[in-house]
Amino acid sequence: MAIYRNYLIYTLVALFCLPMALHSQETNGLSLLLESCLQNNPELGAAYHRWKATSAAVIHKTALADPVVNFRQNIEPVQTRTGEQNQMLTISQMLPYPGKQKTAIRLNHQMSESDRFLYEIKLRDLITEIKKSYAEIWYLSKAVEVTEANARIVEFLAKEATANTASVALLPVLRAQSQLAQTANDQINYAELLESEKARLRALTGLQTLEPQWFAALPVFKIPYSSEDLLELALTSRSEISAAENSKKIAATKLRLAGFDNKPDFVIGYSQNITGNRPDLGNVYLKDEGKDSYGFFVQMNLPIWGNKNRSRIREAKEKQREADSLLDAEKTRTRASLVKLWFNMTNRRRMHQLYAQTILPQAQSAADSAQSTFTTDKTRFADYLEAMTTVYAIKVAALRAEADYFVSVSELEKWVGKPFELQQEEISR
Repeated sequence: MAIYRNYLIYTLVALFCLPMALHSQETNGLSLLLESCLQNNPELGAAYHRWKATSAAVIHKTALADPVVNFRQNIEPVQTRTGEQNQMLTISQMLPYPGKQKTAIRLNHQMSESDRFLYEIKLRDLITEIKKSYAEIWYLSKAVEVTEANARIVEFLAKEATANTASVALLPVLRAQSQLAQTANDQINYAELLESEKARLRALTGLQTLEPQWFAALPVFKIPYSSEDLLELALTSRSEISAAENSKKIAATKLRLAGFDNKPDFVIGYSQNITGNRPDLGNVYLKDEGKDSYGFFVQMNLPIWGNKNRSRIREAKEKQREADSLLDAEKTRTRASLVKLWFNMTNRRRMHQLYAQTILPQAQSAADSAQSTFTTDKTRFADYLEAMTTVYAIKVAALRAEADYFVSVSELEKWVGKPFELQQEEISR
């Protein structure tokens, strides 16, 4: 069992993590987080052991019942022609109707498969939560860096404005002081949110320490061009659909098993009456005196109550229809949700690209121009402060857009049921 679990763990690690680890040094951190979750998360461990317990239970739940041994000692011996019979020994074995045990074994294997799917769903959901937490920690760490850099600039400008009050109006000076206070408050908020998110990630992974270099960059994925390709993949790979298909198999097997309830089970056995000494008949010899009597017997139950048996069949058929409907519902839900997730992903990708390729470069260019102007003309302090404040807000918004895009891709991966490939080159940040 341990060997099988290790094989499963390393297979899943390879599936979700190794493409990232081969891509860049930074993404090794995400691989380590996922691997630690596979090994240390207690909820995942509970789901795994529940699955293995169900798998191990197949044998004892479907094996033949133990043989029954019955020994009877008569209080008053029974007098027979051949002697006193005061003891009886019986050994019997119950045998199910032919085909019933095989069907029960199939049913229990299918129920074990249900727990396996639950384990895979739990594993997949945890991987998605870790990726989302990873993106949030990356965003907050970068936001702290940007805020600290902005605080140094604003602090410098505030000192410059205070030292040159003659050339700078009072309102821009107050604005600089206000911006400095707001930046300090942002630093505190981001730092507190960062510690809170780290605590959540430590709970998910079981790690006590999180290295800062693990969160240096977000992986960039190669996304399919259309949602139709993802839909086809989701209908074949999504664990919920596989679980619903397995539930349909379980319902069909239960229907077959319900048909066996209309068939009798059998008991075969061996019985022996132990004969003792006969009463004294004056030395008259009787043939076979003192000889034990023995024989074989067969018993069977009689399923004669038709209403009860028909009720079992009706129940099993309704359960089968329920499983068919649940499978259709899961496929419908997958189609509808995939369209929404695809829209969210593409919208956030456009927003990320807009910030990275257009808004942020233009804002940075304007800030550089304002800085050059301020260097030669201190009276343009307000313009420079406004430009730097705008760049700061845009940088934080751009980081938020990139993190949201990564989260959308992770949620799409979760719904599809398979990880996306990584791009060979990440976009510039």
